Amino acid sequence: MSAPHENKRRPRKAYLDARQALLCLLNTPEFNHGDQIPPERELSAQLGISRMTLRKIVDELIEAGLLIRRGNQGTWLTDTTIERPLTQAIEQGISKITELNGAVPGSRLIYFQDTVASCRIAQLLHIRTGDPLVMIKRLRLADGRPFCLETSYLPRALMPDLTADKLAESGSLYRLLAENYRILGVSDEGTLRVGTMNEEEQALLEAPTDSPALVYRGVIADRFGQPIEYLVSVNHPQRVSFRISHQPAAERG
Repeated sequence: MSAPHENKRRPRKAYLDARQALLCLLNTPEFNHGDQIPPERELSAQLGISRMTLRKIVDELIEAGLLIRRGNQGTWLTDTTIERPLTQAIEQGISKITELNGAVPGSRLIYFQDTVASCRIAQLLHIRTGDPLVMIKRLRLADGRPFCLETSYLPRALMPDLTADKLAESGSLYRLLAENYRILGVSDEGTLRVGTMNEEEQALLEAPTDSPALVYRGVIADRFGQPIEYLVSVNHPQRVSFRISHQPAAERG
């Protein structure tokens, strides 16, 4: 009784293996975002699958937003929407970066709520465990498409009357902090790692199931070194890239 069941499962497994093989190929250093992928005949021969199977996989990846078909010109890897510098001035917020990428910035407030500091966040913000916090979660958009989900944790003591309405009216958290509370972030220290999105992040970012994410976690501090914000930024892997720029120090005479 088990043989027919196994036969039914084999084609699906073979299809998934072929799909994974194509994804692995497109993730090699040979390809970059925005590159054209090889033609069907070449890919099907390289992967050892039929052109019909390859076409089905490509159609699925197009629907997922990983590939794009341009008429009779061929199929291309989706280009990233936003290029973010790894090092930037704090006042150059995400809206300005979006504009510099030639896109119209947008933002949708997901949560604005009071909470308390966990032991870890308290250590990062140099406050006590259980101290009041403001948690702000915002979905960032470029030309109407979501590309990152940012969650800010701020000590309530630094901004006792901050409200969602004030944030909406200002349009910029950092501008609001500077103008209303004389709080200026000047330094940023954190890490960038690959993580897996949860269901809420996948839905908000319109990402495929079990999609990886580029996750930045960092602490913003003022000129006295006092932390003012703990930031978690979940970035869509197909819509965001991070640029590294290094300028050599000027030679001393």
